[in-house]
Amino acid sequence: MCRSFCASALLLLILAPTCGLAGSRSKEEEEETGSATGDETGILRLITAAESDYFRAQGRYATFEELIQSGQIQRTSTQSSDYSRALQSLQLQTDSQPVAGFTLNLWVSSSGSRFHLYLTQREEKCGVSWFTDEAGVLYRGKAVNCAEHMTAPFLKSWSPPDIDAGVPPVRNDGLCPLPQILHEASDRATELVENLQRFTATEQIEHTEFRKNGKPRRSTSELFSYVAEMKENPSGEFWVDEYRTASGQSDPPPLVENATAASALIFHPKMIGDFEIHCEGQTDLQGMPAWQLRFEERPDPNKSFSAFLINGTEYPVRLKGRAWISADNYQVLRLQRDLVAPVPEINLQFEHSDIAYAPVEFANHRFRLWLPKIASMDIGYRGRRYQRVHSFSHFQLFLVDTEQRVKEPVPPTPKSGFNEQ
Repeated sequence: MCRSFCASALLLLILAPTCGLAGSRSKEEEEETGSATGDETGILRLITAAESDYFRAQGRYATFEELIQSGQIQRTSTQSSDYSRALQSLQLQTDSQPVAGFTLNLWVSSSGSRFHLYLTQREEKCGVSWFTDEAGVLYRGKAVNCAEHMTAPFLKSWSPPDIDAGVPPVRNDGLCPLPQILHEASDRATELVENLQRFTATEQIEHTEFRKNGKPRRSTSELFSYVAEMKENPSGEFWVDEYRTASGQSDPPPLVENATAASALIFHPKMIGDFEIHCEGQTDLQGMPAWQLRFEERPDPNKSFSAFLINGTEYPVRLKGRAWISADNYQVLRLQRDLVAPVPEINLQFEHSDIAYAPVEFANHRFRLWLPKIASMDIGYRGRRYQRVHSFSHFQLFLVDTEQRVKEPVPPTPKSGFNEQ
């Protein structure tokens, strides 16, 4: 099931994951889309492929104008006949409306780590809209009760697709050595805990609050000194404490997440048994072969990997998500998380996390650890949508027996989760 976030409870969107992104459409689709040309999915697929090529070359995603001016979209179009046909349907000389009869919106985060691509039929009360992002899964949205002339004007205010809305394409569906993958990934998590008691980093947080029409209401960017510390209590449970001190003064956001450093511990031997995990197949992630796993926390009321701390009260939640494990070294390359269900007690509609990991060399200690590099969180809280993108750099490692000390700016909060400010 796919969740969507709309400005009115009376308007719901049904999102159908479209795995065959190019090619001819079915008769049912043609009846639903009316004047649609049939090239729209091919266009979105071409732009998504061009974004992937640009990211591999530049380390970030591009605006539509950059894709054209750099020649990337033209170069990508030569990779297949489908892409070539899609390029012919684009009016590259027109900045405002490059697709006839449609409105195309390509949003790229200021850090260049994420993008959202929308294609919406214009002048069609029952028109269809398409949406995709860096995950590469294409969704088709249409208003419920369209015969009653209900429209879906809040396209941009959708929450990110739930991980169960569609499965990213893989090779060898389900044919993978899951026991070996989990054993090796568990060993990597154990090594992480053994070698990483405390680390510091420079953290940049881009915070955006959206209006109900999907347009940004407020956006800020700020640098923090970040400290993460892993602890194990007498009962054997892990706690990850995170501390932040701002370089300047600003109004705090309504929620502050304390979950970034803890997510990879899902695969630790003491945690992995609390999750149901199955393998979806092998894929490529930014040029690296990776096993794609789907996980969901077991419904045990006495155990919770993550919790929300609101006014001193802890609200445990169940998580589900998808992880990409390197087929070469079994490190976690990327991890996405969603809530299994909303939390009505605190009016939390959704929380979607997407964390990308990268190797960090610690020359003084002569080893390498895979740590969060970029983490994005989309939060639906009290009827509003927030997006926070965290970028980490300048890592420093502090071992338990070192004589160096780290100033701890604020008292820690238990478990991974959120604090309400």
